[in-house]
Amino acid sequence: MIRLRPCLAVLAALGLVACVQARDMPVAPPMPPPAPLPAQSLEGRWSNDEQMALWTGGRTPLAGGGTAWVDAKDAVFARVDAPLVGDEVIYLEWRGADGAVSRQRLWSFRADASGRTVMDFFTFRDPAPFVGAAGRPGAFAALTPQDLVGYGEACALPVVAVVGGWRASIPATCTITARSGRVMRLQAEIERLAERRHNDRLRYRESGVLEDGAFAFEVPGGGLWYEFRRVRN
Repeated sequence: MIRLRPCLAVLAALGLVACVQARDMPVAPPMPPPAPLPAQSLEGRWSNDEQMALWTGGRTPLAGGGTAWVDAKDAVFARVDAPLVGDEVIYLEWRGADGAVSRQRLWSFRADASGRTVMDFFTFRDPAPFVGAAGRPGAFAALTPQDLVGYGEACALPVVAVVGGWRASIPATCTITARSGRVMRLQAEIERLAERRHNDRLRYRESGVLEDGAFAFEVPGGGLWYEFRRVRN
């Protein structure tokens, strides 16, 4: 006598010809982790006080040319409502040791045509009205791309997950013409990490490289990074 498995027996009694038990079902491959959403992880006030306490180099000429340097920065990153720019927009405002504003940017995170998370960066055509505006309701609501200087798809930074956080780097395709008329390739890297021993770490550096390979600028100098830690109240 042929003994049918319970599932087959039931189906045979019902006149059905096949049965696949749950254990025979193909297992779907695991879904990839969602793309990182970095805007929220940047929010807050950051400082490189720890880095400056250890920095004794001043401005040190390098044997191969250039100068190694880093300066004190107090950095605010705030998510802002700028619907005409993007859905996930960060306004950053950095100040030096003297309290003067040294940098104002908008970073806008979005999905590109392939579904990757990328970051567009913008400077302000007129930055003065936005000084100190991080906590001002509605300060960026009417801002349009025409109020900003953007750099297009070729300069969008892909955001990739790394152990402990995420990293974004400008692709080699990013070439711009500066206001001075000089053509340069922009380079920038951002790392947001949360390590076990050194929590809330934010690293940043950027440079502009001219067509002859010389640096138009380098921030900070000598291939260094700004090493920020979150300021805790």
